[in-house]
Amino acid sequence: MRKLFFCFTAIIILFTGCTREPSDAPLSGRQAVIYPDFTDITIPSNIAPVNFRIQDTADKYITVFESGDTKTVIRGRDVLIPLRKWRAITSRGNIKVTVFEKHENGWIRMNPFPITVAEDIDSYLTYRLIMPSFQTFDRLTINQRNITNFKEKTIYANTMSSRDDGSQCINCHSFRNWSTETMQFHIRQYLGGTILYRNGKLAKLNLKTDSTIAAAVYPSWHPTHEYIAYSTNKTFQNIHTNHTDRMEAFDQESDLILFNMKDNSVSVIENDSTELECHPYWTPDGKTLFYVSAHIGNPTPFQAKGGAATGNASVKYSLYSKSFDPDSRTWGKSKMFFDAAALDSSITWPRVSPDGRWLICCINTHGVFPPYQSETELIMFDLEKGTHRYVDEINSDKSESYHSWSSNGHWLVFSTRREDGVYTRPYLTHLNDDGSITKPFPLPQKDPDFSVNFMYSFNIPEFSKDPIRVSARKLSSFINSTEAESVPYVSKRGK
Repeated sequence: MRKLFFCFTAIIILFTGCTREPSDAPLSGRQAVIYPDFTDITIPSNIAPVNFRIQDTADKYITVFESGDTKTVIRGRDVLIPLRKWRAITSRGNIKVTVFEKHENGWIRMNPFPITVAEDIDSYLTYRLIMPSFQTFDRLTINQRNITNFKEKTIYANTMSSRDDGSQCINCHSFRNWSTETMQFHIRQYLGGTILYRNGKLAKLNLKTDSTIAAAVYPSWHPTHEYIAYSTNKTFQNIHTNHTDRMEAFDQESDLILFNMKDNSVSVIENDSTELECHPYWTPDGKTLFYVSAHIGNPTPFQAKGGAATGNASVKYSLYSKSFDPDSRTWGKSKMFFDAAALDSSITWPRVSPDGRWLICCINTHGVFPPYQSETELIMFDLEKGTHRYVDEINSDKSESYHSWSSNGHWLVFSTRREDGVYTRPYLTHLNDDGSITKPFPLPQKDPDFSVNFMYSFNIPEFSKDPIRVSARKLSSFINSTEAESVPYVSKRGK
């Protein structure tokens, strides 16, 4: 048996070694066109193989990856890199990629392109898969992908708790400090509630009280204490029949609340009836809360006429900060941080880097739902120097609608519709120490044609350092069998 194994191994080595690069091929003077575009990018050392397809027309193709003293040669138009070989390449540092094409007159060598290899990235990315936003949510899933390879699993699917006379929305998955030991997401409509997982236990909570306008929506975990800041929103949607942006979403009301996990209570952070407060996010020390707010006056501009809301285009959100003492649970006054409304713009989704240096937000013309506006861009603030700039290295002519940091603060994942204007895809980019950002690239997939054939959007991509360990079956059983527990409202903001 051992002899047979050695013979088989020898055959594998022999056939693998049959592919050789054409050593005398002349240089073409141009670079090969590949899809997805992984040319001149910076990647994490532990990312999955960057499989791609050569778009040029030729009779034959050979691609060579070189790093240090390691070389891998792959034949064919579809460049599918075995994981073991890819690990050998990335472990040796920066990579040079050379494509050879055979045409009628023989082989030619395309201009090589570099791939820079940087530090590791968190191994897992969790996202919601959803049909384009102008369709129903008959099927929604929260999935987690191991981005060091191509393994993906479903965390929860709304079909696990479906019924004929109703539907179930799932959204807003979130982790505390990039650890899946503590996480949450919401169930809407059928069997609704906020699902909280911590200390190995599940809870299902109804965070709507008689003193708040709605249930909890957008979360931000406090980094050091047992709190979650939420917005609570009354959200509506319009469908456009003659507009490049097919849908408009808006809040008629929104406030900020604080959920205290020690006593399962809710208190108000901000609830001005003339403001729409939304999208809270803590600084890494937990002593400041960023959020956005739009001044709407009283009455609100959202007056329904024939089923269509008017006035949404006039609603502009600006960025605010609010100090917080986590031990006494007391708040300072809100301060304007960036007056986007004065610039006839609207700012959303503040996200502070783990070192507290950088703050990235979405910015567009109006409203608080950037996926639905193709002009949405990313803007970055240097909290140390007090400056800001548009992130031109990332921004495209389509919506850049969401973003989250890796735990080491050097990697950013963001949602974009740059490929087709309809489906949202996750892209990755590297933040350098000086605040510059490298060329973004799509999350690598096993099949180069994945984005062409996959008819779901990736929503709210969030990094984690470890896999989610509670199973979909356990979640489904718990959600189906458990009533949501109501929580009390605490009017005073003391202990």
